[in-house]
Amino acid sequence: MVEVKEFAGLRPLNPEKFCTKPYDVIGKEEMEDLRKNLDSAIHIILPVEDGDKYENARREFERLKKNMVRDEPSIYLYKEGNEDFSQRGFILCVSLKDYENGWIKKHEETREKPLQDRIKHIEAVKAHTGLVWTFFNKNDNVKKIMEEILKEKPVFDFKKYNYRHQLWKISDKKMIERIKEVFHPMHLYIADGHHRIAASYEYWKKYDGEEAKYVMIFSASDDEIKILPYNRVIKKIDVENFIERLKKDFYVEKMREIKEPKKHEIQIYYKKEWWKISPKNLEGNVVERLDVSIVQNKILEPILGIKDVRRNPNIFFVGGEMERKEYEEFVDKKGNDAVIYLHPTSIEELKEVADAKLNMPPKSTWFHPKLLTGLVFHTINE
Repeated sequence: MVEVKEFAGLRPLNPEKFCTKPYDVIGKEEMEDLRKNLDSAIHIILPVEDGDKYENARREFERLKKNMVRDEPSIYLYKEGNEDFSQRGFILCVSLKDYENGWIKKHEETREKPLQDRIKHIEAVKAHTGLVWTFFNKNDNVKKIMEEILKEKPVFDFKKYNYRHQLWKISDKKMIERIKEVFHPMHLYIADGHHRIAASYEYWKKYDGEEAKYVMIFSASDDEIKILPYNRVIKKIDVENFIERLKKDFYVEKMREIKEPKKHEIQIYYKKEWWKISPKNLEGNVVERLDVSIVQNKILEPILGIKDVRRNPNIFFVGGEMERKEYEEFVDKKGNDAVIYLHPTSIEELKEVADAKLNMPPKSTWFHPKLLTGLVFHTINE
């Protein structure tokens, strides 16, 4: 069971100018461009590093608060969509005690450097600025409440990053109690934001405080989430007979027609040809049977010598919506040797891993579209 609650959110007066993508998917070039906008949340979530960057974040937060409004204790419904896909979920606070007790389930290990970065950021701004993306098993009662709320007028309605973003503020006490009741028997799964929730947990253990006991999350139904493939690009392949070496553990064939891969079907673009490979044996636990694990354990490490994909300079990752031609250009025009193109990890696989209290390999999932940062902040010590 989980304890959720309303919070007195801090919202921007101009969300279209203020809101950004999550801090961890903003590249250097985009970051510099965003910094030209003095009203952007980028100054808070990715402060300049001249001097003490965390002090810079605190100072910028204080400056930008002047263009924000404080709500009464509320829960929010956020809908993001276009003509092809939409997703919706509640933005609310959830008890970190439930995270400690395993009611909020994780599928990924945290790393010390980014974890400490997020802890220091919370310590500086005394707020949760990014959303921890969670989901729950489809629940008709939750959907019924959502449909009722969607009939009302949103407090935000604007377009950004090719999606329409709408936010409803729920401050009616009876409706808030209904939301609390439907969430109470659930458990939640973390989709994205493992470092954000872990940092919030560590902050609570260090500082306590009433609001510090809770973390701000976005929580959606598992049937309203889209996972895209998270593909690998290999810069250099210095081994001889690469395709032949794959035949030890895979059935290998040249592709005559390009189609999206099925589960346990791995596609490789190499020397201007697409190859389809399928493992000869599927064995091991749920993590070891994931396509990302098969690639790591059967190709990257034993053939290419890439043990740590986070640190090895010979590999990088590409997630999101990209045409096949763009992947080919990584090899044909940008000087890389191969693309490994995967079937996306499924929600069912993610839940199975989390239920087993195991961890997925790095870069296993790419949730899309990304949730906006800056729609609302949860302040801790005010």
